[in-house]
Amino acid sequence: MLCIKQETASSTLSDKIVPLKQVSVNAKIRSFAADVTITQIFQNNESVPVEAVYCFPIEENAAMYGFIARIDDEYEIVAQIKEKKVAQQEYIQSLAEGHGAYLLEQDEASNDIFIISVGALKPDSQCQITISYVSELDLLHISKKPTIRFVVPTTIAPRYSPSHKSIASPGGTGVKYLESVPYKIEFTCQVEKFDQHIVSISSPSHPTKIDCNNEDMFLVTLSQQDTALDRDIIIDIELSDIRSNTIAAIDNNAVMISFIPSEQDCRQDLNNVMNEFFLVIDCSGSMSGDDKIGLACRAMLLFLKSLPVNCRFNIIRFGSHFSALFTDQVTREYNKENMCQAEALIKNMAADLGGTELLMPLRWLKENKPLTNGVR
Repeated sequence: MLCIKQETASSTLSDKIVPLKQVSVNAKIRSFAADVTITQIFQNNESVPVEAVYCFPIEENAAMYGFIARIDDEYEIVAQIKEKKVAQQEYIQSLAEGHGAYLLEQDEASNDIFIISVGALKPDSQCQITISYVSELDLLHISKKPTIRFVVPTTIAPRYSPSHKSIASPGGTGVKYLESVPYKIEFTCQVEKFDQHIVSISSPSHPTKIDCNNEDMFLVTLSQQDTALDRDIIIDIELSDIRSNTIAAIDNNAVMISFIPSEQDCRQDLNNVMNEFFLVIDCSGSMSGDDKIGLACRAMLLFLKSLPVNCRFNIIRFGSHFSALFTDQVTREYNKENMCQAEALIKNMAADLGGTELLMPLRWLKENKPLTNGVR
């Protein structure tokens, strides 16, 4: 994370750092998922309102779910998701009216860079920005040892070409990247034990302290109190060869399950295995609003085009009753002819099957056994 310098008509302001004073990262790791909270504190020590603009990176496969601004510990603003141009226009309008405005947007030049704009920050005011995201972690084999790797990106400069040396906020503030910053990073990471048979936790990037006193988790902190933001923070969690498939999280609407196949599991002769894929789609009336059925159809096309060669498939629509694309066989070969039939069905698919009865197609699938040497 690099600080941004504001370019203004006033030489007094242009020679000073835009007021990002503190950055802290708190992470929780459960199995192969990380929940990360980044807190940034902006302080305006100038005699006039300023717009602070700040770029920061996150993992490319991360999903952001929280953006909160707290101003002088007096009130809190929770962000709403809006179409990008609409959000930018509302931000500009708020600045023009002299109100505080806060915008988080993805950089158009990079999928893993985000830009925070804190507009009309009043003199002697403090703004705390809290960003939350989740990401899936990779399983690596480091020195032939299974290792979960967690990375917190902290620098964006190496990813930018010379053509991206400067950016501008929607409010018109010109900014550029600085190679050194006056603030440091605070970092804590909770690693849940959760039957993962953890052998060790280490960091190839920074000296760390590991607190093992808690029976439910390991607490990882950086050994140095003042850690510069000059390289990514990397945490490696080495696992034992004892593998266990676990249910990592249960919610009202979802279950997260962790599968860790061994090398022996992957040595099976896949040429003798016939994979069968069933795409089951809800076509009940409840799918008619907010383009739900349209989104589902686009996702289904993506799945279809991602199927492996030498497999078989079928599409099942369900509502008050259910129907299959192919009725003469449980599944058909994945080839051009059958793919064209599937695309035609998806193109004309609608939310026209009444109620939502998922049990019937699942029973049908159970009654129709997989092919010999088949895997569903």
